[in-house]
Amino acid sequence: MDAETGQIHVTRVVSANDVGQAINPRQVVGQIEGAVVQAQGYAVLENFQTRGGAVLTQRLSDYLIPGVLDIPDRVEAVIVEHPDPRGPYGVRGMAEMPYLPLTPALVAAVHDATGVWFDEFPLTPERVLRGMGRI
Repeated sequence: MDAETGQIHVTRVVSANDVGQAINPRQVVGQIEGAVVQAQGYAVLENFQTRGGAVLTQRLSDYLIPGVLDIPDRVEAVIVEHPDPRGPYGVRGMAEMPYLPLTPALVAAVHDATGVWFDEFPLTPERVLRGMGRI
């Protein structure tokens, strides 16, 4: 995190997921990598706003999603395999597993760097700087 600009850039994410039995490990790695990028966008960039059920974000050009320069420098996908006795061939659904823990992990990392807890996201530069008392 850049304390001058409030910009967050993730250099490394390690995402370990118990997928049961990985039938296609390359596809599982791709799913993990994609979910990490999607979760980072949710946590840092995607500021979709609503109020009372009405959409306030008027244009998709105002709704940022991660581009190639926004994604983590390195994503390490760790496949943990404990076959599920109830799943066919021991598989377990894992689509959202990598997505769910990333926002709290990023909030904790920013807290570690700044000493400030954030209870609202995305962690836009403006929000980070405001939380740090810089604006």
